[in-house]
Amino acid sequence: SSGINAEYGEIKNAYKSLDVIITGVVSSLFITSLVAGVAIDNLPFRGQVNSTNVSASDGFDFGPQELKLGIILFNCLPCTIATGIVMVTDAEGDVMASVTISTIANLAGCFTSPLIFSLFVEGDVLGQNSVDLVKKLGLSLILPLFVGKIISLLFQPVRNTVTRFKREIGLLQNTGICLILWIKLSKSIYKGTFSLLKWQDLLVLLALCFVVHLFQLGINFFLSVFTCLKREQVCVMLLLVSQKTLVLGTAIASALPSSLGDNTLILLPAFIAHPLQMLLDSFLVAPLRRSTVFPLFSRPSCGRKTPSPDLVELANPEPVVEEPLLE
Repeated sequence: SSGINAEYGEIKNAYKSLDVIITGVVSSLFITSLVAGVAIDNLPFRGQVNSTNVSASDGFDFGPQELKLGIILFNCLPCTIATGIVMVTDAEGDVMASVTISTIANLAGCFTSPLIFSLFVEGDVLGQNSVDLVKKLGLSLILPLFVGKIISLLFQPVRNTVTRFKREIGLLQNTGICLILWIKLSKSIYKGTFSLLKWQDLLVLLALCFVVHLFQLGINFFLSVFTCLKREQVCVMLLLVSQKTLVLGTAIASALPSSLGDNTLILLPAFIAHPLQMLLDSFLVAPLRRSTVFPLFSRPSCGRKTPSPDLVELANPEPVVEEPLLE
């Protein structure tokens, strides 16, 4: 919504950073989603927690099938909406580019995330329902966003009220997400779903989320170096594009068919990975703010040649002080 509320002049300035906007959107929607999805899909997981065939793999496994789908779903989501922008601001990065990337990626993610996730679902479970899932996401997420924008443009008191209570509205949104988690956890505990999980599964899930996020940071760092981005734009790639949103994941998981497993277990990796990525990325804010920590970003290559000392001296000649004539 931050990008929807941006002024025309701010949007025009954002397109001066078109290279990081294109790289960030493509990485957030496709590159990190597909690479992480393929990697996780090839890891050994056992069957669903309620399945009679729980030993789907010999020896060590990474947990039940629901956790596998949950990690893949979380990595198929676009970048965060607010958290990454705050971190980019603290790191003195390109704030308007981060707002533009977040807006474009989250609007497009309503259509791309379910389709990419369906590539990693066995059988034709989502084949017939993927289009309906996209329609539901469009009606529940995108339509209210544009209706609210139109109302704020037509009615000045509404716009002033939203601006005045913007922080309280954000807290209300986060409270709603926590209530959704609480309700789903209560239902799963009542049904005894969590009793079928092993404590080792949670430790493995935490370690896997940690490794996957480091892997995404590495991918976006490589893309930043490969596309010769500036330090301010590298902050956007690492602190925003490497993170995944939680709001869209909650909406998608709630609409999944029951044949894929318990929805709460599918959402569990997202509720673990989301705060974990914020904790890890918070340690990068201070180093990214100091450009001397990463001299690679200020190197004179990538087509940005630094002038030679002779040219600098010619461009900025020292002033000549005339001495007074002695009579």
